[in-house]
Amino acid sequence: MHAGRISSIRTHIVHCPIPEHLRVRSGAGLKLARQSAFVEITTDEGLTGIGPCSFGSASLDLAAAASLLDHAIAPMLIGEDAGAITYLWDKVYYGSVTRVLGPRGIGVALLSGVDIALWDIKGKAAGLPIYELLGGVVHDPVRAYASSIYWLPPEEAAKVASDYVAQGFGAVKMKSGLNYRNDIESLEAIREAVGPTVDIMVDANQCYSRHLALKVGRELDKYDVLFFEEPLPTDDVDGHAFLAERIDTRIATGENMYTRWEFLPFIQKQAIHVIQGDASRTGGITEAKRIFELAAAHHLYVAPHTFSDVLTVASSLHLNASSPNATLLELDRTYNPLMTDLVKNPLNVHDGVVELPATPGLGVEIDWDFVEAHPYHGEHGIGAGARPAFGLAHETLPDRQVETLA
Repeated sequence: MHAGRISSIRTHIVHCPIPEHLRVRSGAGLKLARQSAFVEITTDEGLTGIGPCSFGSASLDLAAAASLLDHAIAPMLIGEDAGAITYLWDKVYYGSVTRVLGPRGIGVALLSGVDIALWDIKGKAAGLPIYELLGGVVHDPVRAYASSIYWLPPEEAAKVASDYVAQGFGAVKMKSGLNYRNDIESLEAIREAVGPTVDIMVDANQCYSRHLALKVGRELDKYDVLFFEEPLPTDDVDGHAFLAERIDTRIATGENMYTRWEFLPFIQKQAIHVIQGDASRTGGITEAKRIFELAAAHHLYVAPHTFSDVLTVASSLHLNASSPNATLLELDRTYNPLMTDLVKNPLNVHDGVVELPATPGLGVEIDWDFVEAHPYHGEHGIGAGARPAFGLAHETLPDRQVETLA
């Protein structure tokens, strides 16, 4: 079946406040709400596709983002062949993103939503899941890790990790960056609690300076950590190379990086081992597939960031299923109705894996009643993130305090 021509494009925003006692905090900030922005594209053949946009761990006026897509990008696409995905990606990227919206940030995220929605339409037109259009299945089901164990005292962090393992997960991730001693003591407690066979990842959310990251990284080596995520600000390519030369633990980053061109310097300088490009942020399935293949050409792994909503997880699920170098899929286990209630058919998660959907396209169906019941009115989704700690292993900045650790 022909996908048809694009007849309408609309952006939807969903806002779900987090109950105060369930809010979590890391170097990325205090989470106040779970929010989702997604694109709905309809064709003159009666097909509809859905694609998520993810804007990172920062406060943002999502209405402004929706206005940009609806009024600046959508007019470029109306009347175009919905099946011409690569052509339309280039049309938006070179016609608007690089010239006005910027190749790092909101413009690429909006393009991501458009691209994924077009892939959803293409799969529905062909009667196939997206992973079949990407070359077929390599991983079935897809292994996932529990994300995340937030800033907590060591004994509480160990309890959360044990609970994740009891749910069937063989891999868990903890947040670091609060202060050096608590970070290492929490890691030690988690490793003791879950044993030697469970994979542990450590995510600093860009909170460390180079030498503090090195100090922490050498401790991670002792506990057989699978990878060290966002140890430094993403601007510091040389700093990541500095770390990669000096510790055995793999360096991972990419959730706040956009397009293959931002990943390329990290690859060229051997500053990265695990690439975490997020399909809903890095340019959609089209660009994420290019990044996955770029990583494979340099013998690197991918483990995409998906800490947004079920639409983002589904997008990366298709990529992971069809990519030989995809090792793990992130799965948000904190309070998040956007993972469970945003769609009528949530993904099948069990025993630390995610089953592949068999239905055409993305494989999930929006629950429009839920969308209507959770409108967005300009609320912030997350507080301000922390700046890096400049070289003091004992430093706990005022804006990084947590009452339970005070």
